[in-house]
Amino acid sequence: MNARLLPLLLTLTTPLMAAEPVSQDANRRGPVWVDVRSAEEYQQDHLPGAVLIPHTHIARGVTERFPNRETRINLYGQDGRRSRMAMEALQALGYHRVEDFGSLSALRGSAPPAPSPRLQPAGHTLPAR
Repeated sequence: MNARLLPLLLTLTTPLMAAEPVSQDANRRGPVWVDVRSAEEYQQDHLPGAVLIPHTHIARGVTERFPNRETRINLYGQDGRRSRMAMEALQALGYHRVEDFGSLSALRGSAPPAPSPRLQPAGHTLPAR
């Protein structure tokens, strides 16, 4: 095959492959990226290759597509709330290689910095201002 055509062929087929059901192969080299937002949010923007499984369908969606509980799964959502709920649900089902990456904008580095919490030592109270 012409070496110049191969990159073009890969570019044209990759989006189609991402839309297909993901292989359940336990020997995956990398984790599965799961977008837990709505279909509308996913259509507007998502990580390349990410699988859409809305958080409301996470248990059934993941167990059907990835029955191997050893599958590495990376989750993200809009603000981190839904991905956190999805992670907890999957962990309750026995998936222990699940990681919550929070929001799509944070993954891309465009999220505003989170306010730093005020820490206080255990058993002590901060003086009133």
